[in-house]
Amino acid sequence: MQHYLFYFINRIGGRLFLLLSACFCVMTAGAQTGTIRGVIKDSTFGETIPGAVVRIDGAANQGKAADIDGNFEFSQVAPGTYTLIVNAVSYKALRLEDVKVIPGKVTELELSLGQATKEIEEVVISATRASGSQKAVIAEIRQSHQVVSGISSEQIRTSQDRDAAQVMSRVPGITIVENRFVMVRGVPERYNQVLLNNVIAPSTEIDRRTFSFDLIPSSVLDRMMVYKSGTAENVGDFAGGLIKIYTRNAVEDDFTSVSISTGYRSGTTGNNFLNAPGGSATDYFGFDNSRGLPASFPETEAMKAASRRSELRNEAGKSMTNAFVPQQTTALPNLGASVSAGRRWGLGGGKSLSMITALNYSQSYQYYVRDFHRYFTWQPEDIDQDRPIHPWFNYNDHTYEKENRVGLITNWQLKLNAFNRIDFRNLVNQIGENTTIIREGEEFQQYAGLPRRNYMMGYRGRTIYNGQLEGTHHLTQSNTTLNWVLGANYLGESEPDLRRFRTFKPANEDVYQLILPPSSNLFDAGRYFGQLKETGGHHALNIDKRLGGTEERPFTVKAGYLADYRQRTFSARYFSYLYPGQNDPTVGEDIKRMPLDQVFSPENIKTENGLTIEEGTRTIDQYDASNFLAAGYVHGLIPVGNFNINAGLRMEYNVQELNSTNDAGAPLEVHNPVWSPLGFLNVDYLINDKMQLRFAYGRTVNRPEFRELAPFMFYDFKMDASKVGNPNLKTAYVNNFDFRYELYPREGETYSIGAFYKNFINPIETQIFVMTEQPGLGFLNAESAYNYGAELEVRKSLKGVTGSRFIDRFSVNVNASLIRSEVSYGDSVARAQDSKRPLQGQSPYIINAGLYYRDENAGLQFSAGYNIFGSRIYAVGSYLFPTIYEMPRHALDLTVSKKFGKHIALKFGIQDVLNARYRFYQDSDVNGVADAKKDHPIFTYKRGSLYTMTFTYDF
Repeated sequence: MQHYLFYFINRIGGRLFLLLSACFCVMTAGAQTGTIRGVIKDSTFGETIPGAVVRIDGAANQGKAADIDGNFEFSQVAPGTYTLIVNAVSYKALRLEDVKVIPGKVTELELSLGQATKEIEEVVISATRASGSQKAVIAEIRQSHQVVSGISSEQIRTSQDRDAAQVMSRVPGITIVENRFVMVRGVPERYNQVLLNNVIAPSTEIDRRTFSFDLIPSSVLDRMMVYKSGTAENVGDFAGGLIKIYTRNAVEDDFTSVSISTGYRSGTTGNNFLNAPGGSATDYFGFDNSRGLPASFPETEAMKAASRRSELRNEAGKSMTNAFVPQQTTALPNLGASVSAGRRWGLGGGKSLSMITALNYSQSYQYYVRDFHRYFTWQPEDIDQDRPIHPWFNYNDHTYEKENRVGLITNWQLKLNAFNRIDFRNLVNQIGENTTIIREGEEFQQYAGLPRRNYMMGYRGRTIYNGQLEGTHHLTQSNTTLNWVLGANYLGESEPDLRRFRTFKPANEDVYQLILPPSSNLFDAGRYFGQLKETGGHHALNIDKRLGGTEERPFTVKAGYLADYRQRTFSARYFSYLYPGQNDPTVGEDIKRMPLDQVFSPENIKTENGLTIEEGTRTIDQYDASNFLAAGYVHGLIPVGNFNINAGLRMEYNVQELNSTNDAGAPLEVHNPVWSPLGFLNVDYLINDKMQLRFAYGRTVNRPEFRELAPFMFYDFKMDASKVGNPNLKTAYVNNFDFRYELYPREGETYSIGAFYKNFINPIETQIFVMTEQPGLGFLNAESAYNYGAELEVRKSLKGVTGSRFIDRFSVNVNASLIRSEVSYGDSVARAQDSKRPLQGQSPYIINAGLYYRDENAGLQFSAGYNIFGSRIYAVGSYLFPTIYEMPRHALDLTVSKKFGKHIALKFGIQDVLNARYRFYQDSDVNGVADAKKDHPIFTYKRGSLYTMTFTYDF
């Protein structure tokens, strides 16, 4: 079945892309009528009131019932002034006069019902009320029965954040790893679970379990919520956070918007730039069609069976492109463009259809020099004695990174009536990364004292598709809400022709000499080709029934099930160029000294006195894997006095399967069926209408990812280390405790302070181990771990604080976290590492601060965002390769935007104003901390500040 799904996605993908893009051309004629639209809320608790009846006074057949979100709408209303009457059970009726309807406009209302009459003046609003507003997100946090943090699209728009990863850095307890992975509360990113619009997102990386948040452009985000405590209705495979990404969905008004942006990066833009060779015009759209192996290239079995002097190898070598010289160009300014459109159509009979579609394109350049060091640490008999540090190598990595990205989002919503709707959401991203690294310096072991120049040139293309069909139905007579979801995922990654080779300059010579290996390996004169494809399907059904209570505090029971299936195939091939023995050695020496554009030319590929290619691919270099998850749950929400008790049980049955081979070529099969009973308890205590306390407990799991189980070995040039999986990994279990106090002084404001504790059983970690010539990176289970800390968040408007109208326009957002953790390997710990230490990736503190200024009359906005985190373990070390720490770094971003009339807006921003250095140090004295004054750097670099300008025109 999965093959048909893959065929469907690939077959119709291009046509669907063209069809959906054509939606931008749809423009509706000017309307002669207007629309009244609004939401009805409880005046005390701020919760929406489904089923409230709204009618236009004096008009026949104009009664409308609010839908399950408390929304109502009157379309095609003749221009004029009207009176609305609102009724709901247990609420006092509301009469709203002087509601104006303007041709072609939307009159937007937010109505409150309660015990006291609230005077409401004439309302004529054309702005859109969205779930992604700051007030809406804070209301969602307040009404949630979990410990949750979030960020709104309104806050996103005031920054220069380009993608979801940068956006997430503003959330309490969040740190960003490698500019695209998210860590919650100091827990490594592999412990997070990500949902895209309520569908489980795939792991996007070959070599780790994580989701790459840079895949999601910030312009398509509605809001992002980070659930730090669990409930039975949500997936149980998380410990750090359950991150829900919501893309923009239905629109309130028709719109078309075009944006163009450009960026200047200090140290990069306008300078010489190197690209990995071999590309074509498709590189501009994020995918490759020219770097792969020739169609007639022999299969692995034939290549390995052929002798080094065979004609088959000779012809195969000649058929490969001679592309070993980086292409020199100039780093242009970064470029971005987007077109978005939203439309809403009334279908009659209470039905409506809305659409939002956005097409994004960007191209960016990045150059920096990374100082890269490694040392020998000689181990004495007593590991606690002082150990001399000797340099292994000192390199400067000249790194050139070019990225092209195309993204499409198209979301549709069909409202059948006030109580039934269907949503169809699609997200497609195509990203191409062209990377060249020229490593210069000296190694003090092999070819000691001789200048070295090593090369890596590669291109990686990634495709991700996520789609959902979701239905929500409110059955008013039985007080039941039914929700169902069908989802599909596709992940494709291609890394064709990754070239890695080393050279050195012999003494008394002026040219660098190529290092040719005696047999095929991963890092000398090598070419690597990797392909990954993953497809997945998802289905969930949820039933929520109200059994009693009040509108404000209902007594409900919810139950449902989930089925999720993923299948992945991965394969790799790699080759090295050799100069076989029994050839004339002088010819080989001449070839190794040739310029790079000549040494691998077809003229030098010969059966005698020439180069030959040798394939090193093993059966271990491919795997097939699948994961099936079935889950069922039941939980209830019970109001008792001032308490809201949310308790439930979830049962998950998960089967992981992986097929590959071991080092000896024997079949290796992983079959891990695991039953996991998971319990959850969330208790809210309502102190008054502005203050509440929360307590939460949940038992969750953390399962190995496909790559962590696969024995496939990959050489990482950037780290000069090999990565390998561990098929013996076990599922980890986590007990989570949370406590939080929340204060909501005014709408859109919140103060909170909380504490948390997590206990891990069999936590999964990445460890450095010793290999023959470079360190290795692998995965293993520790015996136990714990993690605890405190969090503080303040979102405050300065309106009314001083009486100054200027100060009234400011608001602040500050959050901070203090975290401690410890991992224990018990009695089985090897001398290769510490028996106890902090969790990998855990920072002792995290601080985020934002200052915002907004003058709506002048159309002017300003924001400043600051972030810092404490030193954290980047890679767990061994006696020969001590633990590497990432050191603290101050980051400051500034943004200012200005609207000119109704159609034009300009935004200027500076990312990373301070351009602070990234610093990674090893714990040379093995005392459990890294100190820049006495420990040794592994790699350090600066990326440069980025200056951006964005022009937007709204039609």
